[in-house]
Amino acid sequence: MNAATIFFSTAGGLALFLYGLRILSDALKRAVGRQMRELLERLTGKAYRGAIVGALTSGILQSSSMTMVLLIGLINAGALTLTQGIGVMLGSEIGTTLTAQLIAFKVGHFYLPVIAIGFILAEVFRGKKAGDVGRIILGFGILFLGMDVISSGLRGLSEAPTVLQLLRSCGSNAVLGVLVGAGVTAIIQSSSAMTAMVIAMGSAGIITLPAAIALILGANIGTTITGVIASIGSSLSSRRLAVAQVLVNILGVAAFLPFVLPYSHLVATTATSLTRQIANAHSLFNVTVTLIMLPLVGGLVWLTKRLIPGRETTIDTAPRFLGDEFLNAPAIALEQARKELFRMGELTSAMLHSCREALLTGKRKKVESVLENEETIDVLDRTIGSFLDRIDVGELSLLDAKRLHVLKHVSGDIERVGDHAVNIAERAEASIKRGFVFSQEARRDLSDMFDKAVRLYRLSLRMLENEHGALAGEAFELEKEVDRLEIRYKEAHIKRLERGICNSAAGILYVEVLRNLERIGDHAVNIAGDVLIITGAA
Repeated sequence: MNAATIFFSTAGGLALFLYGLRILSDALKRAVGRQMRELLERLTGKAYRGAIVGALTSGILQSSSMTMVLLIGLINAGALTLTQGIGVMLGSEIGTTLTAQLIAFKVGHFYLPVIAIGFILAEVFRGKKAGDVGRIILGFGILFLGMDVISSGLRGLSEAPTVLQLLRSCGSNAVLGVLVGAGVTAIIQSSSAMTAMVIAMGSAGIITLPAAIALILGANIGTTITGVIASIGSSLSSRRLAVAQVLVNILGVAAFLPFVLPYSHLVATTATSLTRQIANAHSLFNVTVTLIMLPLVGGLVWLTKRLIPGRETTIDTAPRFLGDEFLNAPAIALEQARKELFRMGELTSAMLHSCREALLTGKRKKVESVLENEETIDVLDRTIGSFLDRIDVGELSLLDAKRLHVLKHVSGDIERVGDHAVNIAERAEASIKRGFVFSQEARRDLSDMFDKAVRLYRLSLRMLENEHGALAGEAFELEKEVDRLEIRYKEAHIKRLERGICNSAAGILYVEVLRNLERIGDHAVNIAGDVLIITGAA
C-alpha cells in the first residue's frame, strides 16, 4: 500500500468518524438538549453532583470539548459558578471515555445495515422523535464505518519502517508519545478522534499498548485547547475554568507518566483484545484523575484565582419578572415582560457608561464590565422574546396587542445597543493595549457624541416607560444632531490628520467609535418611533 493510499484512507476515515460523531451529537442534543441544559443550570454546589451531570452531558454530546464550550456559556450567563463548572468539567472527563468504549467493539460489517436503518428512520420520520432516533443510529453507523476505513488504511503503515520506529519510540519514550498525542489532538480539536485513531492502530496491529497509553495521555492535554480558545474574551470565571481543565489534565498526565509501563501491565489484565485494553486505559485514567481531583475542587478554585487574578463581576442573568404562571393572565404577563425589558434597558445604559469610561479614562476594568454584561443582555433578549411569543394575543385588548408587538421590536433594538457598547469597549481595549492617546480635540468630540447618543437612548426608554409620544419630536431632533455630529467630527479628524496632530491608527479607532455611537442613536430613535405606534401618533 503506497503512502497516498494510506494518507487518503486515514484522512477519509477520520472525516467519516468526525461526521458520524457530529450527526450523533446533534441528534442527541435535539432529543434531550433542553433537559440537559436545565439539569446543568439546576446544579447545587456539590462537586460530585456536578461530576455526575458532567459525565452524563459529555456522554450525550460525545465530546468533553463541547461540554466545556457549553459550560463557558453558562458561566458567562451567570447560570453556574466556577466551583460548579469545575465539578461538571471533571465529570466530563469520564463521559468522553464512552466513545472509546463504543468504538472498541468489533462490529465487523454490521455498520452497513445500521447505516441503512438509521437513514430510513431519519428520512421517513423527519421532524419527529423517531427521526432523531434514526439520526442517532445513523451517526453510530457512520462512526463505525469511519473506524473501519481508518483501520484499513493504517494497516499499510506496518510496511513503513520509519513510522513503526516512531510508534515504538512512543512506547519506550512516553514523553515523546504524550507530545505527539497532544499535538495531533490540538490540531484536530477532538480527543475522541485521536483516541479512535489510536484504537484503529491497535486494531491494525501496528502499535503497542504502552505507546497507545502515551498517545491517549497526550490527547487528554491536547483536547484542552478548545476550552482555552472558547474562553478568550469570556468572563473571568470562564477563563479560570479553562485553566483548571489544563491544570487537571497536565497534573494527571504528569502523575501517570513515570508509570506507563507498569500501568500497561495492569490494563493488559482487563481484556484480551488490544483495542479494548486501549479503551480501558483511557477510561481508567480519566476516572482515576476525576476521583482524585473531586475532593480538591476548592484547591483548584483557589489556584486558578491566583493564576488569573481579578475580581469577578456578579451578574444576575435570570429573569426577575417572568414566569410561566403569568401566562394564564396575558395582560399581567405583558406587564411583567415590560418590567423585564426596562431592566434590560438599564443594564445596557450601564454598559454605555462603562464603555465611555473605558475609552476616555483608560480603565480596563470597565472593559471587563461591558463584556461580562454582554451575555446577560443576549440571554434576556432571548428569554423576553420567547416569553412574549407565548402570550396569547387573542386574549389581549387592541392596545395591549400593540404593546406586545412593540416590545418584541424594542427588545431587539436594546440588544443591538448592547452590541455597539461592546464594540466600543473592544476599541477602548485596543487603545489601552497599544498605548494610544487621543488628542484633546478628539476626546472633546467623543465626549460630546457620547452625551448626545446616551441622552437620546435614555429619552427613548423614558418615552417607552411612560408611553409619552409628545417627546418624539425631541428624540428625532437629537437623532439628527447625532448624525450631523458624526459627519462633522469625521471631517475634523481628517483635518487633524493633515495637520499631523493625530495618530492614523488611533484615528481608525476614533472613527469606528463615532460610527457605533451613530448606530446607537439609530436604534434609540427606533424605540421612540415604536412608542408612537402605541400612542396612535404613527
